[in-house]
Amino acid sequence: MRIRGLIYFLFSLTVMGASWMGTAFQAAAAEKVSVAFNSFSPYGAWYIVKERKLAKDIDLDIQVIDGIPEKNAAISSGQLTCMNNTVDTIMLARAGGVPIKLVAFSNMSYGLDKIVVSKEIKTVRDFKGKKYAADYGFLNHMWMLLTLRREGMGLKDATLVPMIAADSAAAFASGGVDIDVNFDPFADTSLKRKGSYVFKSSLTDRTWERGLIGDAIACNEKWLAEKPDVAKEAFRAYFEATHWWNENPEAGDEIVAKGFGWSLPEVKLAQNGAIQLNLSQNLGAFGLPGGKPLCESLPPEAPRAPKSIGWGLLFDGRDCAPGYAGPTWDLFNEIYVEAGVAKKKVKSSAGFDTSIVRKLGAEGYVEKYNSNKWVGRIGL
Repeated sequence: MRIRGLIYFLFSLTVMGASWMGTAFQAAAAEKVSVAFNSFSPYGAWYIVKERKLAKDIDLDIQVIDGIPEKNAAISSGQLTCMNNTVDTIMLARAGGVPIKLVAFSNMSYGLDKIVVSKEIKTVRDFKGKKYAADYGFLNHMWMLLTLRREGMGLKDATLVPMIAADSAAAFASGGVDIDVNFDPFADTSLKRKGSYVFKSSLTDRTWERGLIGDAIACNEKWLAEKPDVAKEAFRAYFEATHWWNENPEAGDEIVAKGFGWSLPEVKLAQNGAIQLNLSQNLGAFGLPGGKPLCESLPPEAPRAPKSIGWGLLFDGRDCAPGYAGPTWDLFNEIYVEAGVAKKKVKSSAGFDTSIVRKLGAEGYVEKYNSNKWVGRIGL
C-alpha cells in the first residue's frame, strides 16, 4: 500500500508539473502588442478588442499618450508597437525618420471638425489677412492649408497662430483670432463668441471623399516584418471589434467610455461626427480588390452632405475615387514641405504597408466583418 501510495504521489506530482508547465508555456506564448493613442473616442475599438478578448494569443497593452512626439519616440525605441494618429501626423513622422508604416484607417471625420469664423467673414477669400488658430502640424492646420490651396490662394495668405484645441477655442471666443479650426467639443466653446458661426464642417466640406480629415493606425516597420502573423491577428481582431461596435453601439460606447474614463454622453458626442471604417472601406481607400471607399459606401443612417465644391481639382478631377489614400498622403507631404512643416518628401509607397488588409480581404473577412452602421446615431 505504501509503494502504491508513493507511486500515486509521484504520478500526481508529474501531472501537476506538466499542467503547470503547460500553463506557463501558454502564458509565455502570448505576444505583447502595445498600442498608444490620444484621448479620442474613435480610437476606442482597441478597448473592445481587449475587453472582449478578441485577439488570440496576444497580450494587448493600451496606453493613452496625448503627445505626438512622445508616441513617435516610444515607437522608434521599440517601446510601442503601434499607434493611432491623424494621417498627416503619421506622414510627418515617417518623413522625420520614425520607423513606421501606415497599416489601416480607423475612422473618418464626418462633421466632427469645424471651422468657426467671426461674423464679417463670408467666403474663403475673406480669410486673406486674417489670423487663424490651429494646432501646428496637425489635421486642422492641414485643413486650412488645403482650403487656401483649393481657392487658389497662397498658404501664407492667412496667418497661423499655433494653439492646442482648448486654447484655440478660448482665443477665438475672446476675440484673439478671426478663425478657429477645431473639433468638437471645443468648437462649441468657439461659438460662444457673439455673431460667430460654423463656416463649414468636415461633413459639409466633403473632406471624407478624399480622406482629408481622418485617422489611421501605424506600426513599427521592424515589428511588421518580423511578426507578420501577430500583426495580422491584431488587425483581424481590430476589424472584428469595429464590426461588433457598429452592431452593438450602446454596449460598445460603454466599453469605450470605461476605457477612457469618460461619461457615455462624451463618447456619443465625439462618435456623432465620426465614421468607423470597416475592412471594405480600408481596401477601397488603398484601391485594393474587394473594397469600396467610404464615399461609395456611406452608412445609411449617416446624414448626407449638401452639394458643395469637391476636392477633385487638387487631384485628378474626381471628388470620389477608390485608392485615394496614396494621392492624399502625397498631397499632405507636398503642402507641409511648402509650408515649412516637413523638411523631407516621402512617397506613400514608402509609408504604407497594405499586406495585412490585403491578406484579411483575401481570407474572406470583408464579408465577415462587414457592418457599415453609424455609431454616432445613438442617443442623438
